[in-house]
Amino acid sequence: MSVLEQILIENLKLSNEMYNRFIELSGTKHLKKKEFFVYQGKISHYLGIIESGVLRSYIEKDAEEFIKDFYFSGSFVVSYGSFLTGEPSIGNIQALEETHLITLSRSAYDQLLKESDEWYKLGKYISDCLLIKKCRKESSFLMDNAYERYKLLLKTYPRIEQHVSQHYIASYLGIKPESLSRLKSLNIGQ
Repeated sequence: MSVLEQILIENLKLSNEMYNRFIELSGTKHLKKKEFFVYQGKISHYLGIIESGVLRSYIEKDAEEFIKDFYFSGSFVVSYGSFLTGEPSIGNIQALEETHLITLSRSAYDQLLKESDEWYKLGKYISDCLLIKKCRKESSFLMDNAYERYKLLLKTYPRIEQHVSQHYIASYLGIKPESLSRLKSLNIGQ
């Protein structure tokens, strides 16, 4: 079963006809390593569902990058505020390795919502997934120390260290790479 079938049919209990309609309106995108899905300052016209690969979202300010999140197979990837409002994205989304996506344009998304109220299940699922990830990270930054944030990261993304460089992980955690090395040595002893 494909990632898309799992989301639409298994998770959301949408019909095979709705799945086929989604396929009719969607496209695919192949990103090479370091290629961008969304550019900071540009409007995000597409949302993606990752079939394979890994992406990162980050904000660049004063030549420094601040990692916001990572996206693995089965994840929705979008600059959601930009996608919904048509305003420029505040960050970039970039492939960390070769990535295959199923894409849906904003106009196709709106078309689905007009066709049936059942499609609002998809809209709610996307927003719920993105909001829950955001809330978990925000709460962790407010309440947890760096080691606890690191453990949460490993729990959230069990294979992250095989796909994402250490300096990106450190940036996501809000620490320096040398601090991450110390945290990793603490985690080995657990």
